[in-house]
Amino acid sequence: MSWLTKVVNGVPDDYVHAKLMKYGIGDHPGPRAFLKISKARIAFKADLDTEKIFTRAYLEGCPDGSQKVKGLVVTYNDRRSELSNLTMPITWKVSKGKGATTYKAKLDEIAPLQDIKELYQIDGPTTFLLLSLNPRDGSKPWKIATKTSFPKGPKGGQEPGKKEKAPAFTKGALANTPEMLKLIVDELFPEVKDLVTPKTKTLELRQTIVIDTIEIPEDPNMPFSEKRKLAKKKGKFIRKITIDETEHVKEFPFLA
Repeated sequence: MSWLTKVVNGVPDDYVHAKLMKYGIGDHPGPRAFLKISKARIAFKADLDTEKIFTRAYLEGCPDGSQKVKGLVVTYNDRRSELSNLTMPITWKVSKGKGATTYKAKLDEIAPLQDIKELYQIDGPTTFLLLSLNPRDGSKPWKIATKTSFPKGPKGGQEPGKKEKAPAFTKGALANTPEMLKLIVDELFPEVKDLVTPKTKTLELRQTIVIDTIEIPEDPNMPFSEKRKLAKKKGKFIRKITIDETEHVKEFPFLA
């Protein structure tokens, strides 16, 4: 279950807490996802923080066999030992600046599907798998392309007076099967899943993350960095979901 879905389902946890650390008091554009559904495929464009959802869907349904994998693994936790037994070679570059130590691994391989699935078993709010995938044999419509650099400035949202740009951080296509559509809807659109039918043509998710208050530990002996990690955010998700041309607006409070 993605951290977004946990908020919608009312079960925020430490993972959600960590994802919300970067947000201060106020309104913030949250990750968006746009889907176009045809008889044969589910095409998608989405923002940062949704890429794992789409890649796991790809790995759940793509044809067996070797996959082309290209991109970057970026993590702020040392995951090297966890991935040392994979068949595909992974060479890490470790850098330490003023902030946390960063571990990066560049991939450009033909890899067994099982290796890539094992790669996606590692998870965490500070681990990013910025990978593009497609079957080695060229099977259609399976493909996913993810950028290897993080977007600058706010993710998503729409500036007043300007036409909204479609999400561009991750995009691609999956085969349209009942199982694949259910997987995507359960993760991204759970509150309206009963309204999505085999005749649905477009699904769009826009979100605003509202932080109303921040509860900071009062311990005077606690370092600021530790207070920041433990501070709880209280607010709500405002989610606008458009099914074909019908918009549904839902709000979900959280404390995490």
